[in-house]
Amino acid sequence: MQVNRKLTNQESGSNLSSPQGQDIARLEKKVSELIEAIEQADVDTHLSKHYQKEIADAFQRSAATQKKLAPFRELDQDNNLSREELLEGLEKLLAENQFDSRINTPKRSGIVQRGVMFVLAILLIIVGFAMIIMPAPPSFELFTVYYFNINDGVTIMDLVSLLIIFGGVLLFVLNFNKK
Repeated sequence: MQVNRKLTNQESGSNLSSPQGQDIARLEKKVSELIEAIEQADVDTHLSKHYQKEIADAFQRSAATQKKLAPFRELDQDNNLSREELLEGLEKLLAENQFDSRINTPKRSGIVQRGVMFVLAILLIIVGFAMIIMPAPPSFELFTVYYFNINDGVTIMDLVSLLIIFGGVLLFVLNFNKK
């Protein structure tokens, strides 16, 4: 079995001049290291299925990435286009295909980030209500927008507090609405 792997490594190492060939050679090296590690490890069935699923997901993400980048490679292969035509083609492709530089990064759950955003949203809501409920000194109350009676009304500080509450609610909703 090791002889077959060494033969395939020697055959694949002949076309290393292109960047794609280098990527394939690096992948083959890592796969052979992975195979050796699996052969030496004592892994139960549940864990092996979990690893198989992770590897299959990685190959699916790679295929999806290649599919998304294929129109850009086709545009790059066309040597008969002027710079303006290339620019127009690139502009059209970027408008049609929405992705960013994080296309190859693995998806992480971001539990810590969601937790921090949750705490921040709750704090904003509490601070906004506290600003409305707690009395403020007259110098801090700016202008009264609407009077209920001579001594009480809606001030600009109350409106700012409502904006803070709205920001906290919006942050709360957007935090749990992410896909």
